[in-house]
Amino acid sequence: MKRLLGSVLLLLALSGCSGEAEPGARTPTGEPDGTTAPPGLDEVSPGFDESPDGEPPVPDDQLEDAALTALLRTRATAYGGDHCAAEQVEVSLEGYDQAAGHRYSRVVVRNTGDDACVVEGVPGVGARGAWGTTFVNEIGPGTGDAPASPVLLSPGESAASGLEWTGDLAGAESEHVSLLVLQLARGQVPLAVPARIGVETLDIGPFTTIRLAPFVRTS
Repeated sequence: MKRLLGSVLLLLALSGCSGEAEPGARTPTGEPDGTTAPPGLDEVSPGFDESPDGEPPVPDDQLEDAALTALLRTRATAYGGDHCAAEQVEVSLEGYDQAAGHRYSRVVVRNTGDDACVVEGVPGVGARGAWGTTFVNEIGPGTGDAPASPVLLSPGESAASGLEWTGDLAGAESEHVSLLVLQLARGQVPLAVPARIGVETLDIGPFTTIRLAPFVRTS
């Protein structure tokens, strides 16, 4: 009887360990569990839409790795040791178009290293506002016919992920995004990308819907 009871308890323990993670849960690395995210209307505190009166936030370019990872709303769909790392690439936002409440640009990743590396699928993404707020955007898949296939980038070559934002756009008095963080592969610390195209700041607010498409080769 004791042996049977011990076996049942062991099975229950194992089944508890193997369950799916709760929505919005963090992995042991601190990154989100999902590759899409619902709007986080219930995740904000009162007064989120008011400019704070206290000390200014830590500047975007002084955030440490843990703080950058904590900004991620979703994680990358790809994983693997041959994927491009932060020290191998340069990331920028290029191009702009708009139509009927939708905005469009591209996240361009260029291999600036000495060795080839791979980008694949959809990057993980998160956003930080100019007041230091961690945005809780809805994140979904972008449009396009390109499959999520690996793109091998030799030195000097680039690939792009189509970026769209829509819905609750930031207005004149609301907090605008100042920084995007982009994770090229799971487990990586995300890259910090200023949320500007030229000198223009994107009108992404805390609840704006963001969509990203799989990487495709551009050069």
